[in-house]
Amino acid sequence: MSLGFTPALCCLLSILGEVGGLGEGRTRLPLTYVLDYGPNHLGHPEWLQAVASAPPVLLHLGKDVPMTHNWGPIAALGGENQAYGKGHYIRRLSPEEVRERLAGLREMVAKLHAAGVKYVLPYICSMTLAGHHERRAGFWEFYDHWEEYAPFGLGPRPPADPADWMQRTLEGDFQRFYKYTGDFYPPYEPNHRYAACVNNPHWRYWLTRVVTLIAQCGYEGAFVDNSGSQRCYCRYCQEKFREFIHRRYSAAERTRLGLTDDLLSAKPLRGQPPSLVWVEAQRFWAESLHQHQLALRAAGEQARSADRPTTFLIFPNGGERRPQHVKCAFADSDYVMFERSRGDYGTHPGTARFPVVENLYLRHVNDNVFEYKYTLSLRKRVRALVLTRPGWPRTQDWLRMNPAVAELMNAEAAAFSGGGGGMLRPRWEVFGPVLNRYRQFFAAHPQLYVGLEPWAQVGVAAFAEQEFYGHHRHIQSVRQLTQLLLDAHLLFDYLTEERFLHELPHYAAVFVADVKYLSPAQARALEEYVQGGGVAFVTGPPPTANLQMEPFPTPEWANLTGGAEEKVLGARVQRWGQGLCLASDRLPRREQLPLWLRQGIGRELTVLSGPDTALRRAVRVNAFRSPKRLVLHVVNYNVPLGLNAPQPEPLTDLSFSVPLPAGWREVRVTAYEPGPTEGERLSAKVEGDRVQFTLPSLRVYRVVEIVPVPL
Repeated sequence: MSLGFTPALCCLLSILGEVGGLGEGRTRLPLTYVLDYGPNHLGHPEWLQAVASAPPVLLHLGKDVPMTHNWGPIAALGGENQAYGKGHYIRRLSPEEVRERLAGLREMVAKLHAAGVKYVLPYICSMTLAGHHERRAGFWEFYDHWEEYAPFGLGPRPPADPADWMQRTLEGDFQRFYKYTGDFYPPYEPNHRYAACVNNPHWRYWLTRVVTLIAQCGYEGAFVDNSGSQRCYCRYCQEKFREFIHRRYSAAERTRLGLTDDLLSAKPLRGQPPSLVWVEAQRFWAESLHQHQLALRAAGEQARSADRPTTFLIFPNGGERRPQHVKCAFADSDYVMFERSRGDYGTHPGTARFPVVENLYLRHVNDNVFEYKYTLSLRKRVRALVLTRPGWPRTQDWLRMNPAVAELMNAEAAAFSGGGGGMLRPRWEVFGPVLNRYRQFFAAHPQLYVGLEPWAQVGVAAFAEQEFYGHHRHIQSVRQLTQLLLDAHLLFDYLTEERFLHELPHYAAVFVADVKYLSPAQARALEEYVQGGGVAFVTGPPPTANLQMEPFPTPEWANLTGGAEEKVLGARVQRWGQGLCLASDRLPRREQLPLWLRQGIGRELTVLSGPDTALRRAVRVNAFRSPKRLVLHVVNYNVPLGLNAPQPEPLTDLSFSVPLPAGWREVRVTAYEPGPTEGERLSAKVEGDRVQFTLPSLRVYRVVEIVPVPL
């Protein structure tokens, strides 16, 4: 069915012409996203009807595949690794049954597309095999009958037994990532759950066959679970690690640094600082995961038929609490999942309210801003898709998602991800109206979302690779600073290690918090930025070593230990050249941060003015721009969590002062809200380099478009 040249499509084509196509760093249209691991999809028309009532852009299914990654061809459908791992579910299908399943899945996927779903992705795993290597059960039973399935394009049976495909410990035993209770993995008893190695060519070959069959069903890609679990010392990893080290370091450098190329020497010592070989081993395992994702995509693209686009989407799970993997393993994937299960107040975005005494509540605001913004800060292909829960492992009703929270889930992704999405459960009767309203809004207003770049005045060093060194305090501080900046309604962007070298002059102020390992080039970049007129805020102890873990002289900007410097609200101030540096042993308090910025920069950067109340602090802002458009996203996190929570109360008369790109003297300001209403023209006044306007009301989400006049 042809879409035709609808107004939204014409607008999108105009945007593409304006920005010259979509570079990896520019924004894309947000996704509406549903995860549905249910077993009753194939052959269930009532499920197809439910999906058709509110089709998401991306529908993420369970093991609705011809052959599962862990067992081979089995009777069960749906679920993830733990689901359906016993009894009749794991009965091996005959070749004829596999042929019937292939045909059924092709028909099901085609009907999902006809219903309006754009991308359908089933579940596989980066590492899991199931069965018993001694009893030849599970996957081994399929392996022993491999030739019977030759008509499905499996090719020759891998010569090495699957027991040789596994990740190994330093001692040569099977590496395990999941707890056993007793002799077996409980969901598989009386079988085991094994962890295969992504560098093992036989495992890689098998998994590419699984992906090929998935592509032949018409799926647009695959969700790849457990994509961050690789810590293997097998012979393949040892060989590849040697090659990895020799690419990164010359023989002279290896000698000077005492750096061995023997992976077996990469052993973390409890309570001791990491060795360089351990740091490099973690980089190597991340790069192994990266190459694994690329190999799976290549297999899927090769299998796509000639009349379809060759793109095959790869969607790994492994972002949560692993920003170093987001950067080094998943940057070239299409999406990365942050499986955000644990939090004192669950992880759904919104406000948790719990009573202390009668009519007195404590409030806590949840958000997922770091996950969305850090992923986008890479300026690479990947975007974040976030899964949240109402507590884990025990679900609490007062933290559950309701329709207003589902709105916030989509609004948050639209405001901060640059093309990602927030996951909703397949409760079509509850969340269907939200799915439809937000998908329709995104499609109708592509100019608000497509082809833009982040617009910020504050840069924050976010050096995820500090995690490789065991220095977790840095990212913890970045997360704390994120909340301070959000509360203060400042426009900020994260700077990765590489972008820090070249992009500091784009920002009026830069924060460097608790960085322990720093390259001389990064130290010089910050010094040159300050001397050229920039303002740097440095908190925590000064760096102690370079990236090769060699001591280096403390940089001048980190040596503010007292004396003749000025002092501002606990920060020591040193003036250099045209700029200045403020240093402090710790991050500022919430009320100090705007004062630090005002004192350092000499002007106001806050976007939302007005009284500093809890309700106003829970409003979050973010901005993007193109040469002809500035877009401000305004999100209200005062959305109560819980099944029986009250509706969010709109905030009114919010006064904004938004910094403009250079040369914008007169602008037109229009506010949009998901729903059937048209955009609302706002009265605006340009003063200096900022535009002032008032947003009359904010329930959950408004998008403000600012364009120069004449356009």
